[in-house]
Amino acid sequence: MNSRLLENILAQPDSLRAVASYQFGEGREALIRSSEFLRSRKRIVLTGMGGSFSACIPLAYFFAAHGVSVSLIETSELLYFEMPILDPETAVILVSRSGESVEATKLLKAQHGSVVGITNVPHSTLAANASQTILLGCPPDELVAIQTYTASVVVLLLLGAAYVGELDLARSELDSTLGALTPWVRECLDQSQRWISFFASASPLYVLGRGPSLASVTLGALLFHEVAKMPAVGMSAAQFRHGPVEVAGERFRALIIGSQEATVEWDAALAKDLTNVNSQVRWIGPAINPAIASLCSWPDNLPARFAPIAEIIPIQLAAYQAAKARGIPLGKFRFAPAITTSETGLGASVPAT
Repeated sequence: MNSRLLENILAQPDSLRAVASYQFGEGREALIRSSEFLRSRKRIVLTGMGGSFSACIPLAYFFAAHGVSVSLIETSELLYFEMPILDPETAVILVSRSGESVEATKLLKAQHGSVVGITNVPHSTLAANASQTILLGCPPDELVAIQTYTASVVVLLLLGAAYVGELDLARSELDSTLGALTPWVRECLDQSQRWISFFASASPLYVLGRGPSLASVTLGALLFHEVAKMPAVGMSAAQFRHGPVEVAGERFRALIIGSQEATVEWDAALAKDLTNVNSQVRWIGPAINPAIASLCSWPDNLPARFAPIAEIIPIQLAAYQAAKARGIPLGKFRFAPAITTSETGLGASVPAT
């Protein structure tokens, strides 16, 4: 059974080529201008909601690695609890694929004059009112953020590259990444047929990782919620050892993302420890231990900068396969609206029972 959702997943190498073509063509000036705007401030706050928030995570780590003073704050938390940090020396990078989510539009009104807006909709409220606007240039998704999520990650990382003078290097690395992803996405789809029993189980599912991979951890849990309508927990692999590890055992399942060189030794140790207590574990990243079952192969020579866009693809396919196995209609929301424009109510009504 094919669906628009699956089409969006498989189309990502081509959609990201379209994004790259736009960013290094018509959109390049906006990247450069926005990076200059950010350099004029002492601090940067990255913010978004849902998948847009997850997409900010790799850039937050990139900035921190380059000594940039950066904070990562969910837009609602920023709006209601942390606004005093937004002084005249602070720039806000606000990400919203629609440019119309309720928290984003409220923040725009409260923080006019210091916002770099990143959106996929040219005539949206965010695009029209941000101090600087970067358009993704991505084909739209059917509903769930698939192509627009990986596009957001890429564009944010390109903005970071422009900020530190690495834009040409990032372009070369992105070309290499897309070359590797083109055959690999199809390989992942073929391999995903073997995952169905793992993801169809009713036992708890955790998605674990560290560093920039926390983008895939948080977005992965969101995809299982949105696509397969199943509970999932996204958590730092290190934090998991501090108490939550008590849930491990025969009925426990985990996806562990091990693509971060700085912590791969500890991520692999966690995978092995969980396997030793009969938990079901699947690894995402370069194969490091034959005793740890990999969810799928890993692209060769993948540039570390863009690993987050590779990590999420098998998780997208896993959510798709889980939905099919559970008989969940694909590409439909029961309660969430396509764009969250209200902070009360649900997006769809359910008949009383």
